[in-house]
Amino acid sequence: MRTTRLILTCLAVLAACSKAPAPAPQPEAEGPFAPGNEGIDLSHHNGRVNWEALSTAPLDFVYLKATEGRDWKDTRFQENWLEASQRGWHVGAYHFYLLCRNGAAQAENFIQSVEVREGALPPAVDLEYAHNCTPEGSKEAVLAEIRDFLSALEAEYGARPVLYTTPEFHRDWLAGHFPDYPIWMRSLSGPPEGEVLIWQYSMKGSVPGVEGFVDLNRVPGEKAQAPH
Repeated sequence: MRTTRLILTCLAVLAACSKAPAPAPQPEAEGPFAPGNEGIDLSHHNGRVNWEALSTAPLDFVYLKATEGRDWKDTRFQENWLEASQRGWHVGAYHFYLLCRNGAAQAENFIQSVEVREGALPPAVDLEYAHNCTPEGSKEAVLAEIRDFLSALEAEYGARPVLYTTPEFHRDWLAGHFPDYPIWMRSLSGPPEGEVLIWQYSMKGSVPGVEGFVDLNRVPGEKAQAPH
């Protein structure tokens, strides 16, 4: 009886000490993912940003490209992060995932480039067909690599990564495989189907301080009205 009681006590202690999965971010009344909040995402493709001009735009959050694949780093990421962080926006970093590369190596590239910063948005990963490479191995093997990537980021940053994707890629690769991860969906013809955290509604937006087109994003829902 003492042995049984000791075993049960040990199991209870282990269960209490085990780390629970980080909850996925949800739309909230306040904060970066409050309904109606607006944001943009930027990379080196957008060129040098006039941050003083951009600071006049009614933005709530900004995602910045940090890395791609297992060794490429965005040349403007560090400058963009510093400038965006100084202007009171919620700021996060994203990685462009290559389907033909090892997931753990891609995670290492991102982690080397993006420090753990208090108050930052959860990391995001761009999963889409455009500008990607042909997967190596079976679909199951590629999904396992993506899981390795996501697990490494979650362990490093303490938050579930946000999955940026398109309806086609989500249907072919993600649906049913990553139900606990928040979705950032590109849907240019109207609101996306299903529950999403962020809706990318335009790739041809315009904001002060950035030349050319800019991706525009919104948290679905109506923005709360300020009290009178």
